[in-house]
Amino acid sequence: MKFNFEKMFDWSFDLVIKLLTTVLIIVIGLLAVKLILKLTRKAMEKAGIDKSLISFFQRCIRIGCYVIILISALSELGISTTGIIAGFSAAAAALALALKDNLSDIASGIVILFTRPFVTGDFIEFEEYKGFVQKIDLMNTNILTYDDTNVIIPNSKITSSQVNNYTANPQIRVQIFVPVPYSADFEKVKRIILNTINNTDNILTDEKYEPSVRLERYVESSMEVIARCWVNFENYWTVYYSLMEEIKKALEKNEITIPFNQLDVHILNDK
Repeated sequence: MKFNFEKMFDWSFDLVIKLLTTVLIIVIGLLAVKLILKLTRKAMEKAGIDKSLISFFQRCIRIGCYVIILISALSELGISTTGIIAGFSAAAAALALALKDNLSDIASGIVILFTRPFVTGDFIEFEEYKGFVQKIDLMNTNILTYDDTNVIIPNSKITSSQVNNYTANPQIRVQIFVPVPYSADFEKVKRIILNTINNTDNILTDEKYEPSVRLERYVESSMEVIARCWVNFENYWTVYYSLMEEIKKALEKNEITIPFNQLDVHILNDK
């Protein structure tokens, strides 16, 4: 049997061309993906889209582009992609089945990313946790508390519970509850606390944010006074703790003691 060098040469030449074309598709495809990701990121950042949502879109775009590049490369090599597409479909079905218990978290993650009740960097309160949002993934939201604890919360819990977003507005109200004895002159207490607030740094003094002191309620051993003032969010904790300390000092200086629960015991002598 005579070996046909011409056919062998043609087959080898075609194979080399296909391989080079395939490599070219992959290289150009990867460069195009990099450019697309860069352009879309810039466009979304310019539009003010949250960082976590940008990362979500970037992952989706990257995966979609990689699948297109792979299918294009295999097609160029003459490999049927029908089975591969069917394999991807089967893998996706298997993945969905494996994650069936987490689908509610994923759905909640999509809701959070698109409705934006909070965004990365916001300071939120959820149940007993308070902290800054570090990252919003499809399944979980990460918040960093003031003691540097990284708390991972399932998204389904967040969407089904109350979340307080303290940074939704740049200004935030500071509230201090102060118990004072019933024997104290309320007007004097009010003047002392207001004076303390007005002499505290970083308090907003506009008419819209005027500080106030009101009698909130009567409790067993004291009257409860509430002091309110407004600050920019970044100054919240500084002002809060400063007022807690200074109000106590000011009341003590004026001989007004903060009461505590007391129990009066009366002994009856039956003799």
